[in-house]
Amino acid sequence: MNERVPRYLQIAESLRERIQGGTLARGGRLANQRALAREFGVALMTLRQALELLEKDGLIRRRHGLGTFVASRSIDYDILHFRTFAGDLSARGEVVETHFLGSQFMAPDRRVSQGLGLPEGEAVFVLDRLRLVDQRPMSYQRSFLPASIGREVAKADLAVTPLRNVLRFKLGIEVIRARETVYAVTLRRQEASRLGCPPGSPAFRSERISWAADGAPVVFDRVFIPGDRFRITRELRYEGPRP
Repeated sequence: MNERVPRYLQIAESLRERIQGGTLARGGRLANQRALAREFGVALMTLRQALELLEKDGLIRRRHGLGTFVASRSIDYDILHFRTFAGDLSARGEVVETHFLGSQFMAPDRRVSQGLGLPEGEAVFVLDRLRLVDQRPMSYQRSFLPASIGREVAKADLAVTPLRNVLRFKLGIEVIRARETVYAVTLRRQEASRLGCPPGSPAFRSERISWAADGAPVVFDRVFIPGDRFRITRELRYEGPRP
């Protein structure tokens, strides 16, 4: 190593090469700080400077009480295209697995009830799924449907048939438009457990209402995505005055 380069920068570059080269696996935990300081022959303060640099670059995440972890790969999501989250990932060449977690009829919360235009007290059919990329949980999705549609959807084998295919081919319902809103949230215990994250972890929550050709709301989707696994990407064009 070049002795003119500060030691903490040398350490940061060494760890960066291990992460980018795959020696340190994404999502894996680093050795504790004392062990790393001994490995590089430096004081803890010097090592911490290197770790702070890597954290600013988004390569590592420090979790209180748990240690330091290599950051998981983030997925770009183009919110301007009308695709499901899983469809958007597949379109980008990602290998997406969908795990069917279960379904049930239940009373909806106020946001779901209003989004689907349901009268007070009417139940909904809820479908729970977990999306994985590279065998790592990427999103936890709850899809709410009016009970009248849900009773027909429940007859399909939802473990192998995508919901959109059930709506289109079995019920003749074609979704033609949707409105999506994305919030910054912290994960509650249920969502965190599904996604393999500590409760309170920062995340995105997407809520999407989809309408059929007759103008009736069909599905209210609520998707939770850990903050370190998701980026919103938009391509913008400046339309200012031209010379």
